Amino acid sequence: MSLNTSAKDTVGLGLRILQLLFAVIVMGTDGYVTLFNVHTDSGDFYETYGVPNSWGFLLFCAAWTFLVAIFLLIAAAKSKGYALFSYICFAVEAIALVSWTAGFIAVAVNISTGECSAESCGLLKTAVVFGALEWVLFVVTTTMTAVMVLNNTRLRKTSASRDAIAMSSVA
Repeated sequence: MSLNTSAKDTVGLGLRILQLLFAVIVMGTDGYVTLFNVHTDSGDFYETYGVPNSWGFLLFCAAWTFLVAIFLLIAAAKSKGYALFSYICFAVEAIALVSWTAGFIAVAVNISTGECSAESCGLLKTAVVFGALEWVLFVVTTTMTAVMVLNNTRLRKTSASRDAIAMSSVA
């Protein structure tokens, strides 16, 4: 049983590291397009315009994933066995999963509208591919978390107080 738990922890750690790596890749590619590709030089005229909101949302998803992955790594190490933390981890994973679903699909649809240049479309396609891979990783980790929460009925609802420990040792 100990080996099985250790293997699950190793797989979970590997998936979190991949999530962090893919989030950094999406931040780099989408961030470059969003932050540095917002102007047009036309001779003496310099026009600044905004980028589509979906590009910024994908950037938000990557930043959110960075925070989520760090939180989940810390929560997994510090809160084993407590029901409340398991439910919070599941909720955070589900929110990230839904965000990535909306983010990479929105940018993929936006690419087909022709609102990007040749260079920025290539970078956005890269961001969409890694966003889709990030989504797959979150499907796997959210499923793992859901199975853990739903199958483990022995989670403590609260921490044991001193009185409860004393009462159980007397009986």
